[in-house]
Order: sequence, then structure tokens, then C-alpha cells
Amino acid sequence: MSTETEREATPGGSDPSVFPEGSGVEFFFDYAAMAHDSGPGHPESAARLSALRPLFDRRVEEGRGRWLDPSPDPDLSLYREIHAGDYIDFLETLPPGSPPVPIDGDTQVSRATVTSLEEIAGAVRELSVSRNPVRRKVFCAVRPPGHHAQARGGMGFCAVNHVALLCALRLRSCPEERIMILDFDVHHGNGTADIVSHLPPDRVLFVSTHRFPFYPGTGSGKGNMEQPGGGGILDIPLPARTDDRDYRKVLEERIIPRWERFSPGTVLVSAGFDAHALDPLGDMNLTEDSFELLGTELGRRQQGLAVAFLEGGYNLSALARSVDAFLRGWEKE
Repeated sequence: MSTETEREATPGGSDPSVFPEGSGVEFFFDYAAMAHDSGPGHPESAARLSALRPLFDRRVEEGRGRWLDPSPDPDLSLYREIHAGDYIDFLETLPPGSPPVPIDGDTQVSRATVTSLEEIAGAVRELSVSRNPVRRKVFCAVRPPGHHAQARGGMGFCAVNHVALLCALRLRSCPEERIMILDFDVHHGNGTADIVSHLPPDRVLFVSTHRFPFYPGTGSGKGNMEQPGGGGILDIPLPARTDDRDYRKVLEERIIPRWERFSPGTVLVSAGFDAHALDPLGDMNLTEDSFELLGTELGRRQQGLAVAFLEGGYNLSALARSVDAFLRGWEKE
């Protein structure tokens, strides 16, 4: 099915009288991302989004969700807020129909990638002006993922950093807002950490759980810091084969107390599901139970806007079950 046909076939579900804000999860599905080419046999493929679409369709059909369908941005100018201008220039000048261009050993980009990023930019722009304290839940099924993309450019499957951009834009429009970024991908969100380190540390709390030592080699915890109000950095390196019981302990003893001290109005989530026991890249032992618990705690503590962006997760069956569990937990509150 073509992108145009898929978009036409998608139920709107956007009438607020039918779906009041806060009553369910909104879904942004990056149709153009289906054409982003990561390379032959690459684990980060369009099949990842195809595996998730039935979960969203079912919730919309049952009245438990609705589609978020903002207009794409005409270019990538919004990403100049956080990324180097010459890198965005490079992306915007990629010619239509040309072969993908490698930007590191794991990552390539093309004009199709840029089209996908323009769609994501439209969603980020709309979400940047969503005002708290209305509780709004949004799950963004996007690719390429973003949390490894640093200010100077992309890496590690990622081209640009969606979570960091939304964080920066919301702080610019409301300097007093307190924003927590929760990254539970199996890899450390080095790009997000790099970018938010230039934002006011008393207004941002960056929390990352990740396998360590592991790619990209950052996140040891040595750079952790806490502002008087709870903001700052909380990297939690985990050993290989961490399981559900271990993860629950980390969540209850380290993450939730800091979360409650900081009391964020907005929570942005780098939702990577590659710490699942069946994932081919992670060598961890989490199951759907941990992802449902994360969703439950997010819903329980959410005050205003909460937006989750898809990051990793490369076993298609495990990815679908994990996202379903995360949404099930999030929907409880």
C-alpha cells in the first residue's frame, strides 16, 4: 500500500469531542519513514513500523486512541535549533533518486530519509506548543531513530534527534517548564545527553538506563549530577543479562525517587525496546513485564504532556509485544 493510500485509509479520530485530551493515547505514524533505507539486511528496517501498526489500529478502532496527523514541515529548518547548520545543509541538499549516503558504518541517509524527517518535524512542531497541565499521551512511531544523533550529526542508526529537539523547543517557548527525558533503550542516549547538556540543568532531568560497557561507550555514570531541585543527569549503567527483577529494583530505588523530586510537567521518552531478552543486539533479559511497568509508572506520574518516540527494538515479534505492553501500562491511569 502506498504512503498516500495508507494516509487516506487512516481513520481520523481527531475530533476532541469524541476523544478528549488525556483519555487515551495519540499515535503519530511516520508514513514516509517506510521509504527510509538503512541498507540490505539492516536490523533497523521499515518492517519495525509495520509490526506496530496493528496495535495502533486496534486502539483507534476501539476508541482508546486517535491519530495525530500534523502537516509535514517543508524542510529541516526546525532541526537547526539543535544541530550544526552545515549538517542540516548536507541533509537538505541530498538529491532525489540518488543512492543512500553513509554517515557512519551503521547509518545512511537519502532524500527519502529527509522526507521522513520533515514529517517528524511537523509532529514535533505541533507538540512543542501543547500546553500543560492538560494530560496528553502521544506515541510517535518514527524512523530513523534519534537518540544517538549529536549536535554535529547523526550516528548509530540515527540521523537527527527528535527528543532533544522537542525538549529544546518547549524550553524556548516556556523557560520555566521542567522536562524529564527518560531513555530506556539498551544503548546509552549519547546524542541526547550531548545536546541537553547545553540546556538549563535545573529545568531538565535526563535519565538513561542502558547496558554498559556497550555501544556507544558512554553513560558510565561518572558524569551524574543533581541540581537542588532534582534536575541534571542520572545515567544508570546495567550489566549484560539484567532481568525484570533487577530492573524493577532500579526503577523503584533510583529512578522514581529522582522523578518525584524533580516533578516534571513534561516527560519525553526515548522508547527503545532492545533490552528485551529476544532482541538480537542487546544481550539483556527483560520481558514485556518491564515495559508494562515503565508505562504504568509514566501514566501514574504524568502531570501534563508525555511523548514517547520509538528508538530501538529489532526482533519484530518482541518489539510488537513490548510496545503493546508499554501502551497497556500507560493506559491504566
